[in-house]
Amino acid sequence: MEQGQHTSYLTKAGDTWDLISFKVYGSTKFINKLKEANYYLKKIVIFPPEVAIAIPIIKLTTKGSEPEWF
Repeated sequence: MEQGQHTSYLTKAGDTWDLISFKVYGSTKFINKLKEANYYLKKIVIFPPEVAIAIPIIKLTTKGSEPEWF
């Protein structure tokens, strides 16, 4: 991921870091990346509606989808 590349997500009432991660990446394992990009919001556990969250662009790869030399 290059510095500064991100998109955004507008929260819905009741969103949590793990739910946002799952909605945008399809996995909950990116919670720390989300919190790093939104350090000023990291103490929020349950979001109110319409909070703009920066979503870092992460290149997702499937293990074994490309040969090692590719």
